[in-house]
Amino acid sequence: MIDVYICEDNQKQLNLLKKYISNSIMIEGLDMKIALATSDPHDLLKEILTAENIGLFFLDIDLKSDVNGLTLAQRIRQVQPRCFIIFITSHSEMSFLTFQYKVEALDFIIKDTPEHIKSKIHECLLDVENKYTSLSNAINRTFIINQNDRCITIDYSDIIFFETSGNIHKILLHAKKRIIEFTGQLKAIEKQLDYRFYRCHRSYIINKDNIFEVDFNKLVVYMNNGESCPVSVRLKKGLKKTIQN
Repeated sequence: MIDVYICEDNQKQLNLLKKYISNSIMIEGLDMKIALATSDPHDLLKEILTAENIGLFFLDIDLKSDVNGLTLAQRIRQVQPRCFIIFITSHSEMSFLTFQYKVEALDFIIKDTPEHIKSKIHECLLDVENKYTSLSNAINRTFIINQNDRCITIDYSDIIFFETSGNIHKILLHAKKRIIEFTGQLKAIEKQLDYRFYRCHRSYIINKDNIFEVDFNKLVVYMNNGESCPVSVRLKKGLKKTIQN
């Protein structure tokens, strides 16, 4: 998931940006959420210190603060080197400064007509979604769920286990922060996954990296998020061997 942050000193503009971004996320079914919308750059910097998701930042340049948007972007880069930064400003002549500050801005949106701003925001959100998916696949390996016109990307490292749902033809993905139900079959999913995953039961595929403990006598795998999965007698030997290796 991508966390979206907005920093804009004009309250009317801030509310408009929130509206445009929220609507685009909903319409396109993007795996994003607005984490913070503020006029205070210090609040934003404090917020991202404990953030766990990669950030997308929409920043005004003139923030009527001791920290302007360019300096704010530099500090954000220090905390989140892989984040996405987009400037929104009425000062088109300042676009060249983004290169001097070396903040690697993804785009520079000029505040002119509401329709132009809305269109550019929509375009930027789609661009970030595509870039994030490609980046995640290249670095972390991800599992992608296409569901009801939404594309949800989950890092392999965040997946605890998959299990067959009580609903027919449905699978439950248990991740570190959420559970997602989607249409699928464990057999097909098993073929997509890498060495980190093991089918310990006809109804379960576990991420070995997220195992806390295995009780081979009780045939139970305890995962590091507190949940547990059964182990079938037939697959017990294979699990023991793959853990030892």
